[in-house]
Amino acid sequence: MPRLIADRPVLHMTSELGRVMAAARAREQAGERVIHLERGEPDFDTPPHIVEALAKAARDGHTHYPDAHGERSLREALAEKLARENRIRAHVDDIVITAGGTHALYLAIQCLLSAGEELLVMSPHWMALPKLVGFAAGARYRTLPVYLELLAGAWSPAEFGDRLRAALRPETKGIYLNTPNNPTGAVVSREHLEALAAVAIERDLWVLADEAYEHILFDGTTHVSLASLPGMAERTVSIYTMSKSYAMTGWRLGYAVSPPAMRPAMAPLLAFYTTHGVFPSVQLAAREAVTGPQACVEQMRAAYEERRGLLLAGLAGSRAVHAPTPKGAFYAFANVAAARGPRDLWAMVDEWLAFGVAALPGTAFGPEYGDYVRLSLATRAEDVAEGARRIAKHAGAATAAAAAPGGPRAAEPRTVRT
Repeated sequence: MPRLIADRPVLHMTSELGRVMAAARAREQAGERVIHLERGEPDFDTPPHIVEALAKAARDGHTHYPDAHGERSLREALAEKLARENRIRAHVDDIVITAGGTHALYLAIQCLLSAGEELLVMSPHWMALPKLVGFAAGARYRTLPVYLELLAGAWSPAEFGDRLRAALRPETKGIYLNTPNNPTGAVVSREHLEALAAVAIERDLWVLADEAYEHILFDGTTHVSLASLPGMAERTVSIYTMSKSYAMTGWRLGYAVSPPAMRPAMAPLLAFYTTHGVFPSVQLAAREAVTGPQACVEQMRAAYEERRGLLLAGLAGSRAVHAPTPKGAFYAFANVAAARGPRDLWAMVDEWLAFGVAALPGTAFGPEYGDYVRLSLATRAEDVAEGARRIAKHAGAATAAAAAPGGPRAAEPRTVRT
């Protein structure tokens, strides 16, 4: 029998989210109720006016081969949105419509990273980043813990800049930035972004700015796009998606905004030969999302903020689980060191599934986060509240039992692949 999977590390990586969801599904099939706090998908349906725009576009015949760049009318609408909301002046030919934000990141990494070059990934990072870099032959990444420290206010902008400088190596060619951050909910301030920009300009680096959660902000926090800062438009690739702001995860519609120097590769080569473009009717529905009523975006944002309050209030009485207050996105990144105790993190995650709560291990966001889990706000408010109640009730009790003489034996440590 021939070998049917090539000997490339990226093809043997696994998904921790997939593992948790499979375990939760097995329990549900056995008749148990599981509260899903592991997912990263809005629980809202796509707003009706966007759905109707899709149906109309399809009926009107927008079903043929698309432009690899994307529908021009959508790119024009996005150029206006970028200027208005993000303070980014982008030519329509530098906006490429992609099959979701993941595809946009894939195109950018393929275009930017050569063999032997390194991407400095600020962490905890979105869990797909190692795989996306792995697909860039001969390239690699290295992590720099940043977001929990920024969320805690531990570093001034100058200290942040110094940390970045100290982390750079000769082979480092770019930095991956994700703000608002998944999984911590940190939102990088303008002053800290200015410090990052100064380092990028000083060391002649490019930056991959993932802004998937740009509209999901709490407590009046402001999101600043890195490419809007002086000197950064020509060295920043900005990544956006319709999935989070408009609850359009299944539609697979994102876009990349890149410097003019990348025009020859981004659309005519990379976009064309990976997907041959995005379904035109979906693109016209996305145009309606961007140009139509925006009340739905605010309604969903407000719902996530309300759920954040329920989660934090429910965990407030727990000594075993502590979640810093997120400022954006729809997650909390909770420290569970006391709840985990000496056990393997997966043993604790399995225990939580046994009392009906699915959470995503922090190691999905970097191997250094074995004392954390990500808890999602993208589920019904009553489920968020009940999930927090169960965690507060059971996690502390289980910790005490594990620590007691004769208590449950700690699981053997294992290496978790990311």
